Amino acid sequence: MATSFDSVIDMALIIIRDYKLDALYESDENSFKQILQGYMLKGLPKFEVSAIKSLEYNLTNREFVEDLDDVEIDIISDWTVIMWYTDQIQDVLEFKEPLSDVDFKRLATGQNLKPRQAYLQELRRKAKQDATNYQFMHMNELPYFNGN
Repeated sequence: MATSFDSVIDMALIIIRDYKLDALYESDENSFKQILQGYMLKGLPKFEVSAIKSLEYNLTNREFVEDLDDVEIDIISDWTVIMWYTDQIQDVLEFKEPLSDVDFKRLATGQNLKPRQAYLQELRRKAKQDATNYQFMHMNELPYFNGN
């Protein structure tokens, strides 16, 4: 049985808190799904190199061809969050351009940039470690360890 994109996105939404996405969900659920699907698909190649199963998907049905387990769904949802959070940080960096450094530092978003970047690095580190742990769990399935 295939795994729906919504299973991954629902897992990512446990972490994502965004009033703009909440408002979009209330006004246009299809656009909301498209945006989060975009973040998920953008992050997918980051896990694809470590994945044991194929991450082939069907856009029409909005599902992965394979039946993904909870660990795989969790890792893909982590990369979805990372792609979303990267976009949020880019918004802050774009906000900085028209302002002088003094004005930018005075505003809360500017002051939060370094902690946001550190948090993003931590999210990436966790996702990569989870992918490594996932491969250890499936070591006997890896091609260079007599797997398929």
